[in-house]
Amino acid sequence: PFRDMIEGMRLDLWKSRYRTFDELYLYCYYVAGTVGLMTVPVMGIAPDSKASAESVYNAALALGIANQLTNILRDVGEDSRRGRIYLPLDELAQAG
Repeated sequence: PFRDMIEGMRLDLWKSRYRTFDELYLYCYYVAGTVGLMTVPVMGIAPDSKASAESVYNAALALGIANQLTNILRDVGEDSRRGRIYLPLDELAQAG
């Protein structure tokens, strides 16, 4: 996950548009899903937890991606002024 996070930072150096949600999802994995995955070993899993390690990691990944999508929605105006559009271009075109 750490190397993938660095790859996400590299993406920001050259990519400023995402054609589809699948492309955006991959970006969200790189820049935030990885952070969720890396927090699990730091915070741990409660010894009495009935959740499997796999389900905890899946939830941490989903939370990281959800946080990034929230950041994208919050920063639409600021990102646009900086020449960055994270909203999927195909969905923008479909919405007119």
